[in-house]
Amino acid sequence: MRVGMGIDVHALVEGRSLILGGVTVPHSLGLSGHSDGDVLTHAVVDALLGAAGMGDIGGRFPSSDDTYKNADSLTFLSGIAPEIAAAGWSVQNVDATIIAQRPTLSPFVKEMGANMAAALS
Repeated sequence: MRVGMGIDVHALVEGRSLILGGVTVPHSLGLSGHSDGDVLTHAVVDALLGAAGMGDIGGRFPSSDDTYKNADSLTFLSGIAPEIAAAGWSVQNVDATIIAQRPTLSPFVKEMGANMAAALS
């Protein structure tokens, strides 16, 4: 068994949607980023890659590559899942913490979990 830990931080900015776990959360600000800025999904991707000894999200999906410009971060998660399985690992559980003063996220948590579970099959 291996355990990974991923952390991601993006600035809140105007003119972007706030996307967490593939859910667009109504808010006046969104997260900056080359992709959709989904810090929750990015942190989970980093944790899973780290646990499998397979690098990190920046090495897999670099911000210097326009292929990932405004990309849906759930595609990053679904993209690494088969690679992790092919390396002989299976994801048993994912636990994540979001630290934010607002907005209230509790109404969206189940949908976030469902989106990420679906991306991981």
